[in-house]
Amino acid sequence: MKHEIIVIATDQVRVVIEGEVDMHVAPALRTVLHEAVAAKPALLRVDLAAVPFMDSSGIATLVEALKTLRKWSGSLRVENSQETVRDTFEIAGLSEILGVV
Repeated sequence: MKHEIIVIATDQVRVVIEGEVDMHVAPALRTVLHEAVAAKPALLRVDLAAVPFMDSSGIATLVEALKTLRKWSGSLRVENSQETVRDTFEIAGLSEILGVV
């Protein structure tokens, strides 16, 4: 999994993820998201345009980051997800909670 963390403004951080996210990659994703969440952004934007597959461990990692952000009223938005990943969020009932756009 490749990634990039971009601080857009003092209140926004964008994380760009590339590659499949499964149970083998989820720990690395968790580390990346913890680093981004440590900045306490009001909005954490997670760009999944280059993620063709995400399993439940990846989804759980996103939910974990959202729970941490909500401790100080922060939010998370999933952006540019491919149709297969977006369908997974919808089936799990998490599209609205994760702000999938």
